[in-house]
Amino acid sequence: MAEKLIPVVCPWCSVGCRLYIVSVDGYPRKIEFDYNPKTPNKGKLCPKGVSSYQHYVHPDRLKKPLKRVGEKGEGKFEEISWEEAIEIIAKKFKEILESHGPEALAFLGSERCSLEDNYLLQKLARALGTNNVEFAGRLCQSSNFVARSKIFGGPAQTNPFDDIVKSKVILIWGYNPAATNPVLFGQYFEKAILDNGAKLIVVDPVKTETAKYAHIHLQPYPGTDLAIALAMLHVIIKEELYDKDFVAERVNNFDALARAVEKYTPEWAEKISGVPASLIHEAAVLFATGGNATVVLNEGINQHANGSITAMAISNLIAITGNIGKEGVFSGVIPGAHCGLCAAVPGVNCAQLPGPVPLNEETAKKFSELWGFEVPSKPGLHYQAIFDAMLEGKIKGIYIMGQNPARSLANSSKIEEALKRAFVVVADIFPTETTKYADIVLPAAAWYEKTGTVITQNRRVMRSFQAVKPPGEAKPDWEIIVMLAKSIGLGEYFNYSSVDDVLREINNVIPALKGATPERLAKNLEGCMYPCPDENTETPRLFLKGFPTKSGKAELIPVEWKPPGEVPDEEYPFWLTNFRLVGQFHTGTMSNRTKSLKKRWPGPYVMINERDAKRLGIRSGDLVRVETRRGSLVARAEVTENIREGVVAMPWHWGFNYLTKDDAIDEFSKMPELKTAACRISKVEG
Repeated sequence: MAEKLIPVVCPWCSVGCRLYIVSVDGYPRKIEFDYNPKTPNKGKLCPKGVSSYQHYVHPDRLKKPLKRVGEKGEGKFEEISWEEAIEIIAKKFKEILESHGPEALAFLGSERCSLEDNYLLQKLARALGTNNVEFAGRLCQSSNFVARSKIFGGPAQTNPFDDIVKSKVILIWGYNPAATNPVLFGQYFEKAILDNGAKLIVVDPVKTETAKYAHIHLQPYPGTDLAIALAMLHVIIKEELYDKDFVAERVNNFDALARAVEKYTPEWAEKISGVPASLIHEAAVLFATGGNATVVLNEGINQHANGSITAMAISNLIAITGNIGKEGVFSGVIPGAHCGLCAAVPGVNCAQLPGPVPLNEETAKKFSELWGFEVPSKPGLHYQAIFDAMLEGKIKGIYIMGQNPARSLANSSKIEEALKRAFVVVADIFPTETTKYADIVLPAAAWYEKTGTVITQNRRVMRSFQAVKPPGEAKPDWEIIVMLAKSIGLGEYFNYSSVDDVLREINNVIPALKGATPERLAKNLEGCMYPCPDENTETPRLFLKGFPTKSGKAELIPVEWKPPGEVPDEEYPFWLTNFRLVGQFHTGTMSNRTKSLKKRWPGPYVMINERDAKRLGIRSGDLVRVETRRGSLVARAEVTENIREGVVAMPWHWGFNYLTKDDAIDEFSKMPELKTAACRISKVEG
């Protein structure tokens, strides 16, 4: 038996933990820890990381291409050859192009796939003449990305994780890293609190594991975070607690912001959010005067119809207190998936091209010259709009790579109906709720079964190497895309023989990745921090010498109060929200097929306040029905004081989005209202 130790990047969250797979004749046997202090995890792993190879050997793995037989939604298929599968897809896509034009096609990339996979997917979409190309970042962090891009000129995390430990104040908003990213929390946040004396402010409707460390915990009603941010701005400006030198030298529009927030007092915010005015005032003063600050957000802010303006208000807070553009501060988001920037940077976006750069006539012309075919300059449809167009019969065909929109999009029953009305191709590693509606299913290689590049959310570019044989006839996504491109007749633009060929093209077309060559990443397993414009350079900290805005300064954006997309009423009297679990991942495709995770985190439950439960006659362990205007789910009740009265919360991994509202959309990010809804709750009798 030939035993090998293969260096890989963990395929779960976006922290970018490194480890080794012990591979015996191409099969995973166990993991070994990577104790390199330069890696983000410094030898630590969470429960998902420790068990990260288990799902690879699950019997449900897709091993051969499948063709649908019978009605859509039944999930009945027959095995076919790769040649037949690719021929069917190519023929159908060409028919759609000829009859309906390129805007009748759409492509979904994936934050679970590599930089190379996503780069080729968006290139194929553009080669076919469409910008209908998206990935799940639209449903995750797009609101914060929009806000930070407008105010700071770029959305990325500003500093290395090590700067968190140097902070004196930490503001964690709509995020629970102690539970969902325990390695990140323990290695950085906890050390800042326990070793450096940092003060922690948490904003979350739930008394989370993170909130137990908090010096101040604000518990707003879901979707009312904007009121708190506006009130904190009011206090800091009115009491002149802002960084006057930083504002004078590096900030624009301060006077306009001051005028806009004058009316948003803590007392006003208390009426909206339910958080005592005194606590809001205390949090504002601590944040402004406590020293260097870290600010970390997540879906609790982003996944709202008012998410972008809330993120703008928080970005304004960061700017006026001077907590950006220097050592010892940190701000950004920590997405749930490991490779979101692997899709964002190469332009898997209906309005961006690789870089990412805005899609317009000038950039389309540039990439037309680089690639040799005409790149369309008209922006495509965003994620939710693609499925609306499918329902309307405008999108006739879609290629879905490593995504499960039938479970992840708002108002999921509507998405299922949309998938019935188009020619659907899904490339994935397991059957999913989405593959039930596919015409062709393609077996993809999983993360440890291929070599590929990852860009973690901390902007660290690393290589993960093939440690495991793909099962059956499964192939890496980049190879599948090349096969399809050649069958369609685009082979001259997709002439790659290895994943290194793809990365070298990326090095040439994305200047900020020019230095992240295959050779550099193979030699330095800890990688380099993006931007890395040459092989000797990386960028640990952003904005040290200014902001990439037209003025070179942070451009504050005054915003006004806007309520969430749906609020409780007499018929649906509770606020409903959701949260993530460390032992589950997204829609459960992989984690529910990981034996040790499923055993410890077996299924859904709903948190309900003790006083609400007593009034409804509900006890812990009872089955309860949670119902919104879109549908209902049944789950086990967990009666607790860890959630405020009038609010109920469920982990989102088990079909939560059947309950969410799809017609309340953020005007800037096009994010649907995924994080809150009005609901009613009742005990299931019998």
